[in-house]
Amino acid sequence: MPANSRKKRARRRLLFRLFTLAVLSVSAAGWWLWQQKKSHAPRLKYILIAVNGEPRKLLSGETLSLRPRDNLKITDISTTIPFNVNIRLVCKRFDVSALQYDTLTLTELLPQKDAFQRYKFRIDVKYLNHEIGTILWIIQPYAEDWLEKANRIIDDQMRLAILERGNGLLPDDGRIHDRLLDELMAQKKWKRAVPMLRKKAAKKTDIETLNSLLACYSALKDQSGIIRVLNQLLKKRPDDLVARARMAEILEGREEWDKAAKQYEIMIEHAPPAERLPLYKNLGFLHTKAGQPEKAVSAYLSAVNLDQKDPNLHYNLSALYEQLGQQKEADFYLNNAVTLNSDDFEGRLKLARRLTDKGTLEKARKVLSRLLEKKPDSKQGQALMANILEQQGDNGALRQVYEKILSLDPNNKAVSYNLGVLEYEGGNLKAALPYFEGYIKNHPEDTTVQEILFDIYRKENNTPAAYGQALILLELKPGGTDAYDFVFEYLKNRGEYDQLIPILEKEAKENPDQVRIKEYLAMAYLKAGKVDLGIREIEKLLRDEKSQAAPLLHELFEILVNRKSYQAIIDIMKKGVKADPENIFLREYLIFAYLKTGKETLAISEMEKILEQKPDDMELWLQLARLSEKKNQIPKSIKAYRRVLDLYPEHPEASEAYLRLRLEGVGGD
Repeated sequence: MPANSRKKRARRRLLFRLFTLAVLSVSAAGWWLWQQKKSHAPRLKYILIAVNGEPRKLLSGETLSLRPRDNLKITDISTTIPFNVNIRLVCKRFDVSALQYDTLTLTELLPQKDAFQRYKFRIDVKYLNHEIGTILWIIQPYAEDWLEKANRIIDDQMRLAILERGNGLLPDDGRIHDRLLDELMAQKKWKRAVPMLRKKAAKKTDIETLNSLLACYSALKDQSGIIRVLNQLLKKRPDDLVARARMAEILEGREEWDKAAKQYEIMIEHAPPAERLPLYKNLGFLHTKAGQPEKAVSAYLSAVNLDQKDPNLHYNLSALYEQLGQQKEADFYLNNAVTLNSDDFEGRLKLARRLTDKGTLEKARKVLSRLLEKKPDSKQGQALMANILEQQGDNGALRQVYEKILSLDPNNKAVSYNLGVLEYEGGNLKAALPYFEGYIKNHPEDTTVQEILFDIYRKENNTPAAYGQALILLELKPGGTDAYDFVFEYLKNRGEYDQLIPILEKEAKENPDQVRIKEYLAMAYLKAGKVDLGIREIEKLLRDEKSQAAPLLHELFEILVNRKSYQAIIDIMKKGVKADPENIFLREYLIFAYLKTGKETLAISEMEKILEQKPDDMELWLQLARLSEKKNQIPKSIKAYRRVLDLYPEHPEASEAYLRLRLEGVGGD
């Protein structure tokens, strides 16, 4: 046999053997894979992840905390399935599979790439459609991230918003908490700082926190809060005279005399001897107000020992001893007071004044009554008596004193005026009227009396007289709102706009800063049918930030609707919306006019702006969806119908339209 034939047959035998071996190997491998699947339940062993280059091994059910700026790559998935055949990773709203192929920064995969949110992602490991293991990823910025971002922001409000978001996501991090507090204090956001400071003080009552809390309460004028903080400060530093004096001042302002007195008693204990005199004086006053005359006497006696030449101390001791029924001691200190004042009559008159100033009115009245028995024609004495009786509210006796003063001085216009006020304040308007009418003849420029007469005429339902008085006030006191309110209502009710308009035009010209007058003028124009003039005034008002043009626009809208002047509605309401972008009613007027004029695209734009303020307005979403579909703005229509279904899942029209548009293959979620 030729050698070539033998070689060929040998190669064929070798190839056959190799083929047979390959078939057997594949069969064995298949058999082995089948046995593995049959004998082992699918299960996740672990996932190996490289976080910023460092390996992390996670078992099923474990949680991994990450920062948005971390770089990740899934380097290995170990399961009981050979070669991980049909193994896949599944996560809603997060493309976790991308991390199996590349090292990526987490921010690139986050929804809207927003790194400053807290995310919780459940990563499911699935074999076919069966879940064989789960791990949980929590992704959120750390405190350093929040602080760094806040420090880069120049705008105060944005910086504050960032810190508040960070504090909300990391409430236990003291660094963000303290930085937020510092920002609130710096921006004088006292109300928002108080709860945080109170919570901080509850954990650790340090002086710095209490001082900050005190600053907040002081700025808010919250006396109860100030008192609570001062109490805490004084527990820590009982010898703090400044804090204790402030506590006493607040308590005194709240007429908590006994508590204020206790503060002064403690201050006296800690104060140097040279500084105790004013403390004793205040202590005596507070004990007096608290109805504790014995303690008040003790305090004033201590003050007298330090300053025997202060007549006020003797006045006070005299009054207190008289209150205690110790007339001898009362006379002794009264004599001291008169001696210190030297002149008997003037001294007693000064004593009466001093007692009046101190609020010891009954005592002053008795002293002054003795003086007036001897000198009834004393104008000073009668005037002081009138002052005392006025404070006591003894109007009957006060009326007699005024009449006595008028008998001594018939031309005393002030007393005549006071008599009128006495009757006026007593509700006896008819009795007060002659005094004021007589007074105003000689003092026509007295706007206060003119206003009182205006008030009396109104209360007495003398409308014509009140109207005449209002016109006088308009001359004397241009811009007087009450008078213009009355004139406006009076002439409006009578339909006399032709008479009202010149008055308002004159005032608007002379006082261009009086916004209320311009508003009245615009309304008068509208009511009088002078719509063009009314629109002109409204346009001026819309340029003035102080004006309240909305009621005028409502009135104008009704007028223009009746006239079917839809373009005019568009022109004025666009200006109204520009001046007051948050006013939904004006945008609704615009939508109405746009629809009437066929400007449906503009109507859609206004609807969307309203929905930014009223995101739960289902009817408006439905109207937007219909109109968008009509204008063939299908994606926008789908979105609107989807929003309707979010608010009302069973809505039949929205359900049908949403499904129909989706089945037509247009748009997406």
